[in-house]
Amino acid sequence: MHPTRRQIILTFVAAFGLTAMGAGCASGGGEGGESGPRQDPNLLTAEDLVPYANLTCLEAVRQLRPRWLQGRGGTQAPIVVRDGNRMGRAESVLATIRATDVESLRYFSARDAVTRYGATVTGGAIEVITRRR
Repeated sequence: MHPTRRQIILTFVAAFGLTAMGAGCASGGGEGGESGPRQDPNLLTAEDLVPYANLTCLEAVRQLRPRWLQGRGGTQAPIVVRDGNRMGRAESVLATIRATDVESLRYFSARDAVTRYGATVTGGAIEVITRRR
């Protein structure tokens, strides 16, 4: 008994689909691969800041994540929370912190910042964790 045209097409589609899926999974960038795991766009670590060691955090953020400095709708500026303490507007506070003093910087969207830091933080927040010396 010969397979019908529909059966041949379905078999081809299934085989091609599985082959394409396998190829996609195999090129996922494991150990030693060209592309590592996706980096969190809302996080900068001390390792990320090494090439910017002679800059302030403001200058590093302007180069690496300029979107962080744009407030919600361009009206409300993000604030900085440094080691758990609310400090003030991002640009003025980040200009006083050296990139070498930072363990991590994390950006919180307006919605996440309101949830985490209260209703007055409508422009987002940048959390700065400094290195303990």
